[in-house]
Amino acid sequence: MSQALLNFQLSSSSFSIPKTLIHSHSLKTLKTPKLNSRQFFSQCTASSSDGPKTLRTCKNCKTQFDPLLNNPRACRFHTAHFGGGTMDTPNSGKVLQYWHCCGSEDPFDSGCTASPHTTYDD
Repeated sequence: MSQALLNFQLSSSSFSIPKTLIHSHSLKTLKTPKLNSRQFFSQCTASSSDGPKTLRTCKNCKTQFDPLLNNPRACRFHTAHFGGGTMDTPNSGKVLQYWHCCGSEDPFDSGCTASPHTTYDD
């Protein structure tokens, strides 16, 4: 049985990956790469022949982004603060730290709200 291959090219070299290998992994596992409960983000930029690229800083997530690549779900942030308080639970006397907007107890949670990046220049 012949195996279908997908071809990829990076700079001057190219390589093939068997389709069965790609289909054997779910896309869900690729969505949120976590390492020790911390999220790692990659930065994508679009090149322009007009000159150097201009990165902006987002007011919500505080990351730098290329305005040419901004999209409706590019920014992830929390709408409230992370801090201590008592949650409305049977053990309500226990003081916990959590995001007050969504209840997540992970201080490195990427955010419960998605929107386009917003700059200080807007």
